[in-house]
Amino acid sequence: LNKIRNSGTCLSFHFLFGLEIRMKRIVFTGGVILSCLLGDIGGMICRACNLSIPFHGCLLDLGTCKTKPGQYCIKEVHIKGGIEWYSVKGCTKNISDCFKRIISPYEIQAAHCCHRPMCNL
Repeated sequence: LNKIRNSGTCLSFHFLFGLEIRMKRIVFTGGVILSCLLGDIGGMICRACNLSIPFHGCLLDLGTCKTKPGQYCIKEVHIKGGIEWYSVKGCTKNISDCFKRIISPYEIQAAHCCHRPMCNL
């Protein structure tokens, strides 16, 4: 009976120790993949959405886009009557798209650019 108890304890120790090593390996691999995706290796990854409505999220999801040198992530917001109606997110073509503000009697269009991965969420 003692041998059975000892072997069970030993097996559970090896199982837990092996599980701990596998979890460390998974976390390390996930960290490497995340750093590659979010790193500035040949451009940034930005959120791309043709129609994002407040409290509903992205309705026309394009996934992501990758910037080229001199490009930024952009979020363009359309406001009517002081209420944000919708926004468009993606990658700029050049810096002239950034920080535009168009004010008309009925609508305000404001663009904001940023230079960090996924900063236009």
